[in-house]
Amino acid sequence: MAAPPSTPPAASGRLLVIYASQTGNAMDAAERVGREAERGGCPAVDVLPMDSFDPSCLPRERFVVFVVSTTGQGDPPDSMKGFWRYLLQKKLGARWLEGVGYAVFGLGDSGYQKYNFPAKKLDKRLLYLGAEPIIGIGLGDDQHPSGYEGALDPWLLSLWESLNKTTLSLLPRMSGIIHPDLSVLGDAKVEIIYYSSDEVQQEYNLSDSRKLIGRARSLSPALQFINNDGEPHYMLQMVTNQRLTKDDSDRDVRHFELENPSSVTSGITYQVGNALEILPSQNPSAIDSFMERCNLDPDCYITIRAKDRNKVSKGSLVNGFMDCIKLKTFVALTMDVASASPRRYFFEVMSFFATAEHEKEKLQYFASPEGRDDLYQYNQKEGRTVLEVLQDFPSVQMPFECIVSWHTPFKRTRHGLCSSWLAELNPNQENLIPCWIHHGSLPPPHPSTPLVLIGPGTGCAPFRAFVAERAAQRLLVFSCP
Repeated sequence: MAAPPSTPPAASGRLLVIYASQTGNAMDAAERVGREAERGGCPAVDVLPMDSFDPSCLPRERFVVFVVSTTGQGDPPDSMKGFWRYLLQKKLGARWLEGVGYAVFGLGDSGYQKYNFPAKKLDKRLLYLGAEPIIGIGLGDDQHPSGYEGALDPWLLSLWESLNKTTLSLLPRMSGIIHPDLSVLGDAKVEIIYYSSDEVQQEYNLSDSRKLIGRARSLSPALQFINNDGEPHYMLQMVTNQRLTKDDSDRDVRHFELENPSSVTSGITYQVGNALEILPSQNPSAIDSFMERCNLDPDCYITIRAKDRNKVSKGSLVNGFMDCIKLKTFVALTMDVASASPRRYFFEVMSFFATAEHEKEKLQYFASPEGRDDLYQYNQKEGRTVLEVLQDFPSVQMPFECIVSWHTPFKRTRHGLCSSWLAELNPNQENLIPCWIHHGSLPPPHPSTPLVLIGPGTGCAPFRAFVAERAAQRLLVFSCP
């Protein structure tokens, strides 16, 4: 049985920020809450993923901010499920959270029917359990011209103003939030220890692809917000890559078939309705360009450690080589440098390292509330990648620790990196694809259960899987736009 998650002791002057994130956006928002609280002089701020906080300790807190994303069809993130089950216990009475002040901010997409359901349900449950709302729930919407930050900016300002009115000691430097000092940069989340290839090659050898991927993912701070399974469950071979739409069609719809080569392992265990996660490869030239732009040695090895861990000197790392990985491999497996857009805070961090004054001013403007809409147009709308942004501001030379701390993780692709990569794979060539199998949103129905499946906008693939799984085939009706 796993040990319960550790929870630091509560303090009356502490602001606790708990987030549940699936792709990293809620983590970004939660970290921003923490940064602004620190700028306001809050005596103690803790930002924690929801699955690392013991929910039984919640009544001991004075102020808690929850940041919750939405996944699937109004489902909570994986890291929220255990916490939510605990809150639903009948033994928790209507006064269980009496004296606890809370605020909830949700991230969702109003294009879906169950818009921000996890955040809305959490807000109602906390209220039922006796907690007192500091301000009303905030609902971030991907449909907003500025994304979820269009709602987060005014919601945060209201949160700080409300806390400042009721508890002056919590935010003694309110001006630090309203007019932040952009000349001071917080510490990076990690420290990186570098090894030359000569130091490592004699004592370190990791040729197993699955173990290598697991090692890289375990070292990445940006992947800690997900249920990180580490090593891939399978390394699958593509055996069929068939385009279903005409060559002159704007839509490239494909049928893929994957199998588990007997030389690697045998069989694939899954249930109908499960989801297949794959790790695509990045363009090697993009990785090389990123390494060159950041002045990184592609052949060196690194160890990444969280700043709050006990620091160990390089000379005392008896088994340190077993924690290291080639820098170029780490970038290729964990950092989406040529597909996803960087976070908003990334621009603020860049401004600290810009030596050209006009670049510094532009980056500070992008990071400010006034520049939010222009940043959204430049960054998300125009689809700038991390590499392209760094190339647009050539005077910026960021330490790799800062890039690792605030880069875009390899879970938040935007421009079809995964599907484009799959479409280009040749089944006649040996290309092993790292894969993980996860439970789907719908449990497999019993074979005797009659099914009426309606999914406007979802595509017919999930339903086709349910129908094909049954011994007797059924009728599947679908339409194309």
